[in-house]
Amino acid sequence: MDIHGLVNMSELEVLRNIKVADVMLKDVPIVSKDDTLPHVVKIMDKYDIDRVVIVKNHKLLGIATRKDIIIKLGTARTSTISSGRLHISSFMTPNPITIQPKESIVNAAKLMIEKNISSLPVIEDGKIVGLLTKWNLLESLKESEIKLKELMRTIPILLKTSDRVIHARRIMLDYDVELLPVLNEMNKVVGTVSIDEIAYALFQLHELVPVRYRKERIMNLLLEDVMRLNPPLYTPSSILGEAVKEMIDRRIRGVIVLDEVEEKPLGMVTLTDITRYIATL
Repeated sequence: MDIHGLVNMSELEVLRNIKVADVMLKDVPIVSKDDTLPHVVKIMDKYDIDRVVIVKNHKLLGIATRKDIIIKLGTARTSTISSGRLHISSFMTPNPITIQPKESIVNAAKLMIEKNISSLPVIEDGKIVGLLTKWNLLESLKESEIKLKELMRTIPILLKTSDRVIHARRIMLDYDVELLPVLNEMNKVVGTVSIDEIAYALFQLHELVPVRYRKERIMNLLLEDVMRLNPPLYTPSSILGEAVKEMIDRRIRGVIVLDEVEEKPLGMVTLTDITRYIATL
């Protein structure tokens, strides 16, 4: 389906004219490559953000996200290492792709989708002046009237409250998704789990559980222990702008789309799906 024919032309023009500088995060969370994982997690919490920029002598070295954390944590190798001995340099992506503040958000979204990345450090005259993430792109679509059915994608796997966190971690990495619905024994959506909840749970285990018990605790941690309750549920005919506002207000990575009659999960619309939509303009 031609998505351009479904979008109001004024909305198209507005999006095409928004620059990176208009929506980027200007107060960038910056850390050193030698900072420990606990310190970096505290910085993420302080800024209410899921990533940090790593700098040395004012030079950009890399970027590290909560997804990078779950890729490393939960493995056999890290299960025996104290989080205080883990440095962010072990988690970061070196030499990240950057963008200039004068670029349009459409070009930025294209770059994110093409390179399969979720943020772009913003560089001007060789200096870091901001950070553009998929979260920042949401602001431009708060008034969008396009329907969710035009953006939603199929849910790869439906998780249950009794599934293990380590299983959800594997599914998210294998299918490259950031959010999944969680169903109860009656097959009703009762929660969602994202890379945020999994990263936090694994980090807490490393912080609080002694090494000799850690592997067992990780293997037995269930989704019902970490999932977010009362997830926002929408229908295919729901309006994107309303979903975007709720994502921003509740700081959630996406919404679940239900069949209007049977109330079964049909799909989801996430930060990545919205970024892909902007990239098509």
